[in-house]
Amino acid sequence: MPWPLIRTAFSSVADLAVVPMQDILGLGSEARMNTPGTHGDRNWRWRFSWDQIGTGLCERVRIMIDMYGRK
Repeated sequence: MPWPLIRTAFSSVADLAVVPMQDILGLGSEARMNTPGTHGDRNWRWRFSWDQIGTGLCERVRIMIDMYGRK
């Protein structure tokens, strides 16, 4: 589901499009960065790791960046 939303963000007329890395990686709620109204060890702990990048992911993002002129 995140790719239609990513495409919508990139195709926006806004000067800046921000897409959470968790969405680009297609991660679920286990990678949630923050849960509003809560505190504790789980909030703000998620970290990206290069081994999470699957084959073709960079190319997929690059194609969208080129398609929507977001260089």
